[in-house]
Amino acid sequence: MKNIFTLLLILSVSFSYSQLDEGQKINFDFIKVEKENIEEYEAYMTDYVGKVAETAVKNGKLENWIFRRVNQNSRYNAGFTHMVLWIDNDQSISWSDIWTETYPNLSEESRSWIWSKGNVLFDKLYTAYTTYVTGFSHTEEGVVNYIATYNLIKAESGKLNDYVEFEKSMKGTLEKHAPKLKGWHALTRNGSVSRAQSAWDFMTIDNFGSIQDANQLWWTDIPEKIRQNNSKKYGSASDLRTVRHRVITRLIYDAKNGKYQN
Repeated sequence: MKNIFTLLLILSVSFSYSQLDEGQKINFDFIKVEKENIEEYEAYMTDYVGKVAETAVKNGKLENWIFRRVNQNSRYNAGFTHMVLWIDNDQSISWSDIWTETYPNLSEESRSWIWSKGNVLFDKLYTAYTTYVTGFSHTEEGVVNYIATYNLIKAESGKLNDYVEFEKSMKGTLEKHAPKLKGWHALTRNGSVSRAQSAWDFMTIDNFGSIQDANQLWWTDIPEKIRQNNSKKYGSASDLRTVRHRVITRLIYDAKNGKYQN
């Protein structure tokens, strides 16, 4: 296959979160890319799809669009290589208009052709629809953290509500007593699929300033007495949930700031 980026250039001649709000909707695409296709896939996403996302953010259709690569040595790796986050998709604004504004000199047929060439580079395993519950960020407004760990969690049977309240109660503790965290966020998964025994139904996101911090037992920085107090009402975290998958990711691109320059 010809390089997607080269095709795009030819046609183009004529062609860590800041703070979120409770209730915001965030969709996650979980993507698998074969090793030999990763470089081309990432170029396709940043140099073609990412430009459309930038237009969507500018026009208020999206709050942001974030593209991440998963560290393949992550603990509990679930088999996906990349994640795409779509934050606050405004359904009242047409995607067709966004594409046309981004690439005014490309016909719909040309856009569809490039899209089809890009789609053979990856497999989308599934999309998860989530609602933001609570969290915090220590980074400046608009900055997305380079390193983020995603914990895909299954609450114990009948304990989802207790677990949600437990995580809400942990926000203040983590914000004050976990110095390695640059941000932390909690979300519930929407839809009937989340009730399946094999599916995760809750997610937490840990943001870090470096991969070294992400690989440490950062929660041990919290004083033991405080951890015990937080567990008195709802029980310990291990009694309330099981972490199904834990993956460390690196930022490649976000629509507010463009391609990440490490």
